[in-house]
Amino acid sequence: MAGEDTRLDEADDEPLVQVGRFRNRREAADNALVLVAAGMNCQMVSSGWGVALLVAESEAETARRELAAYAEDNRPEPSSVIGPRVSFADGITGVLAYWCVLVFVHAAASRSLFGLDWYAAGADQAALTVGGEWWRAITALGLHADLGHIASNLVAGSLFGFFVAEILGSGVGWLLILLAGGFGNAINSMLQPASHTSVGASTAVFGAVGLLAVLAMRHRPASWRRGMRRFAPLAAGVMLLAFLGMEGERIDVGAHAAGFVMGAVFGAILLAVGLPKTTRARSLTAAAGALVLFAGSWTIALLHAG
Repeated sequence: MAGEDTRLDEADDEPLVQVGRFRNRREAADNALVLVAAGMNCQMVSSGWGVALLVAESEAETARRELAAYAEDNRPEPSSVIGPRVSFADGITGVLAYWCVLVFVHAAASRSLFGLDWYAAGADQAALTVGGEWWRAITALGLHADLGHIASNLVAGSLFGFFVAEILGSGVGWLLILLAGGFGNAINSMLQPASHTSVGASTAVFGAVGLLAVLAMRHRPASWRRGMRRFAPLAAGVMLLAFLGMEGERIDVGAHAAGFVMGAVFGAILLAVGLPKTTRARSLTAAAGALVLFAGSWTIALLHAG
């Protein structure tokens, strides 16, 4: 049997003991070289299934340890490519919620719902945000200057948000995108002149890009996580930021860059502590947290304005 020792008694030599059985001679030869390098003589014998590797009985235990260490050092690294962790329907639900929120806020702001100026109440005005009205960093993500502005963020946000949701789960993914956008706006406000005003979900969209860029550095085939190739996803994310977030009319470069950086920071933290297990309860809790944060910020903004 493959798992039993096979002894071959010879007239003048010490009995030989099987220390391994391999599928073919090439695999057996590779392991034989390990033993030869360790100063042991060995023989390859074809018998039954595969090729047996034999050594002197006195060296059997040492040989097994050497072969076990070699096998451990050359164990194929498991693929860390993450397949979809949520169902397609769950991912689409998150995207639809994103659309509903942005469309509702845009319609409400355009029609001055409740008789209030939503732009004045929720825009990320640097002096006011830094001065204590922290909610503006969140509420500004829902405001857009025109239909073209909101349309571009709906399309880009849906695409990158769906990919983030496939890795982290829909609820956790969208919560982190919202947080990346909020912190990105806050940081941008600290770096801009007091008169600077910013609106739009693009800060959160680039937060999603930053998240994906960092998470993809590890969660892909092992062959792509060695040498300079490990930084390819991050380089791709920076290129997207450069091509999509640095040119055009009324582009807030600082907000886009800050959102990207915050997304990358959250991604790095997740890689350090480990991705959360995707469960329905956790996803719903995170989704509720995102809704409470966004709706709560707007409630504060409107009450403060009124």
